[in-house]
Amino acid sequence: MAAALAVAVLAGAGAAARASDCLRYEPEDVTLAGTLHLQVFPGPPHYKSFDTGDQPESVWMLALARPLCIDATPGDVANIAMQKVEQVQIVPRAPFSVAYNGKVAHVQGTLFHAHGGHPHAEVLLRASNVTPESH
Repeated sequence: MAAALAVAVLAGAGAAARASDCLRYEPEDVTLAGTLHLQVFPGPPHYKSFDTGDQPESVWMLALARPLCIDATPGDVANIAMQKVEQVQIVPRAPFSVAYNGKVAHVQGTLFHAHGGHPHAEVLLRASNVTPESH
């Protein structure tokens, strides 16, 4: 189980050649492991409070077992270096089921740093595949 919670990078031979143990932002493909949580935040129109009439916005978050780091993308002001990332917001590009809530899973995709809009984490993952662990 502990191995399943470890953060893994599936980047092929390029990962072995890197000096840094940190992950990289898009377009590099990564696989992260952790616990998925479906959280509800205030959404439109103001993204501030349910008390003022904001609609609920459901967002998938992945709580990582161990913090990770991400290298900056040279020449990109948005994708900055990050240390001790403990959770990422998931932007599903693959089918996600409510049954995944609270489950340990491996989520594959590309990382990007929060910018614009209304993200709920500093780092987001465009998820192309999710594989829940079966117990």
